[in-house]
Amino acid sequence: MAIFTISLNQLVEASVSTSNAKTRIVKQQLVVNRILIMWYRLAKKKLKEYFIDVRNIKVLNDALAEIKKLPEEKKNAARDKQVSLEAIQKVINMKFDKILIYGYEILKIKDTSLELDDIRVTINPDLIFRYIEDGVVKIGALKYHVSKTKPFDLQQSRLIANLIKQLLEEKVANKDEVVDEKLCWSYDVFAERLLHADKDANISNSEIKNLCIELKTIFKSLNNSL
Repeated sequence: MAIFTISLNQLVEASVSTSNAKTRIVKQQLVVNRILIMWYRLAKKKLKEYFIDVRNIKVLNDALAEIKKLPEEKKNAARDKQVSLEAIQKVINMKFDKILIYGYEILKIKDTSLELDDIRVTINPDLIFRYIEDGVVKIGALKYHVSKTKPFDLQQSRLIANLIKQLLEEKVANKDEVVDEKLCWSYDVFAERLLHADKDANISNSEIKNLCIELKTIFKSLNNSL
């Protein structure tokens, strides 16, 4: 049974953090901040809509126009607005209609989390899909990260892609379906990096296991001090 839950983004952030930063991340699991900035929420919503059919670039162009019209009365609104505009433009420039094969079927999955060494990690891919290639039914997924100040590095992106692959293998794919590591994508918008999972993820698995052990120790220490 999991002793606490953490998002995939927070987990990979912790993978490159100092001890103090890891403690701060674990503390956030005790008191979760669910407030979302309006601009960021709109951008994420439009990106999700776009990935349903990447041929429909109009979704993103309309989003640019809509965000530009939003007021900037609240603190940091102008900055958050600009980041959202830049993120959407970078996704447009990636030309995903040349990357995602036409005809994929969007899959809706209720449980998109993994339990890793007593920690529940919410993977929550932004897109899970199925398509048929040469008679083989393949399962893939994509998760994107939007942060101009803290883009994920290569190793963090690799961890994300490999955990997406594990999620698809354990929770999504049927016996007659293949999880193709080349279709398990971590996409960092501001790093402009699209990385697929490894065929052999043993190195990532070992790193994740050690990280979870460390985070559990921190969590238990925090609980004992309450």
